Amino acid sequence: MRHALNFVVFLAALHAAEATTLLEPANGAVTMMSIPHFRWQPASEQKSDYHIQIAADEKFTRIVDEDRIAPVINRYVPDKELAPGDYWWRVAGATGKFTVRQPERIVEIPKSATFADIQRAFATQTPALIKFEKSDYRLDPGGAAAFINFTNATDLVIDGNGANMTFTGFLKFVKLEHCRRVLVKNLTFDYDPLPYTAGRVLTVDTKAGTFDVEIAPGHPLPETNPYFEKDKKGMIVDPKFPRMKRGVTLVFEHAGWQKLGERRYRFTAARAKQTTELAPGDVYVLDPRIATGFDVDACDEIVFYNLTAYAVANEGFNSHYGNRLSILHCGIRLKPGRFIAANNGGHNHHNARVGPWIEGCTWENTGDDICHVNCLVMGVEEKLASDRVRLPLRNPYDAVGPNVALDIQRGDVLQFFNRAEGRLISERKVVSSSHHAPRDDAGGFLTRSVRTTMLDVTLDGDVGDIVTGRPGVKRVGLKKVPSDATITQVFNASRTCNQFVFRNNTVRNGRRIGVLAKGRGGLIENNTFEGLGGGAVEFWNAPFEGLGAVDYVVRGNRIRDCGQLAREHAAIWATIFKSGADKLHRNLFITDNEITGFPSVAILLRDVQNAVVRGNTADVQLENTSIKESKP
Repeated sequence: MRHALNFVVFLAALHAAEATTLLEPANGAVTMMSIPHFRWQPASEQKSDYHIQIAADEKFTRIVDEDRIAPVINRYVPDKELAPGDYWWRVAGATGKFTVRQPERIVEIPKSATFADIQRAFATQTPALIKFEKSDYRLDPGGAAAFINFTNATDLVIDGNGANMTFTGFLKFVKLEHCRRVLVKNLTFDYDPLPYTAGRVLTVDTKAGTFDVEIAPGHPLPETNPYFEKDKKGMIVDPKFPRMKRGVTLVFEHAGWQKLGERRYRFTAARAKQTTELAPGDVYVLDPRIATGFDVDACDEIVFYNLTAYAVANEGFNSHYGNRLSILHCGIRLKPGRFIAANNGGHNHHNARVGPWIEGCTWENTGDDICHVNCLVMGVEEKLASDRVRLPLRNPYDAVGPNVALDIQRGDVLQFFNRAEGRLISERKVVSSSHHAPRDDAGGFLTRSVRTTMLDVTLDGDVGDIVTGRPGVKRVGLKKVPSDATITQVFNASRTCNQFVFRNNTVRNGRRIGVLAKGRGGLIENNTFEGLGGGAVEFWNAPFEGLGAVDYVVRGNRIRDCGQLAREHAAIWATIFKSGADKLHRNLFITDNEITGFPSVAILLRDVQNAVVRGNTADVQLENTSIKESKP
């Protein structure tokens, strides 16, 4: 562990501007967003936290909101709504004015509305305010893919007014594509029947590799949902909490079942040896991945406020190329008598220039990581010159459709990475980019859909000795890995959910990691992490999601009784897979965190350049402190 450079020294290097300049809202701007996004150009001498104030008068005698933000972050999102009216804001000596205005077009949805009635109401033109009557809605989606579903909407407010939505079929709760300035608030979501099932283990036959389960009340029988047969992943839950049982592996896959009685089933384990992890009284959960909860693709300035999901059929909040996404006072919550609340992770956010701001939320019992922010991998189709490459617009996990294509702009920084060696080949800035238009055999241009599948990129220097090819996917056991490890991985460091903020949240009993992060400029502060399968905060490059964490502050977090899974990790952990000579995590400030009940090392930093670690307290259960070559 390195305790290099004083934090103030490397913070000073982050700020190159001579004076603070307010960027948004623009001075005099009028917005229909009651929770605006604030951003400024940082000052060169900023060494302490920014102090931001928002007031209802120019003299700042009527302060409506104020906060302090670590100097690695040059933006702010208030965690409460501003009423319509004029406002002034200031930070680091600079002052601006803006106005909040409610949309004039108002559409009201009565409590008697059916799913089809609501879809017709959603067809209104924007700007608009769509407001539900407060009630309990039980809705049959009739095979629809999404409930709140908008494309190219601008200045839209959807106010649930405290309405509760229960769906009898599986779908996305919210899907937004190419939208700008949308606020969705004051709604709860649930399913009946549930998208997962679970039951208590009655007996275990380790020799036969089988175990008997009685399905818990309120949970569907395995044969009622075809996804239980298609997606055979499961997990072992300790019913006392409920959360992942200590010492088990992440995934327990079954190989089929036999019905023994009304609610009693005999499952066969896909790996017979894994039944040694089971004991009578454990809870076995089947959690197939069906439909994500909240999808944001190619959008800008989306706010989710006071939304709660009690059951999600896949990932909770998911975004691709979604800039300035704010998730405030939301949650994935566990109802009594249930064992998970989301069949997959709580958050997965990919390729944002400005990452999500997540504050004041409660995240419970997700089926994977609570929150993962990253940049998706690319490959090089062809090396055109030492400083020019051709990139495919479609990549293995960039799978959100042709309307959300690869975005590389002048000034972006591309990282060329040898994953097999854990080595950064080069890091180059984009000088220009243009779509490649291939011709057919007769010399004519191909169709538009084919013409736009390549991007020619000129960089500011030699990219080095790279291996071309697309980083395809293959399955090794339950994991998906690159099909050819020799192919050079490419990541856009300017689209790695930079300026990510995760603060004042409560995180409980997730299956694996609390926050898994990459990117440049991040703040993880004042959160409570409890009962997680993995660590609270981890920085590492997943097989298709990279690369390093730079200029990150992790402070004031409470980490309690995490690390339930049988894996190498730490309460706060940084590494690179494979761990090479390059220190791709840089400038980590880890301070004043409280760590209790972790079964191994409290803080483990590998492949890190410049770390300040101070003021942390750790009371851990040291069952195994040996350090080996790490695997995610």
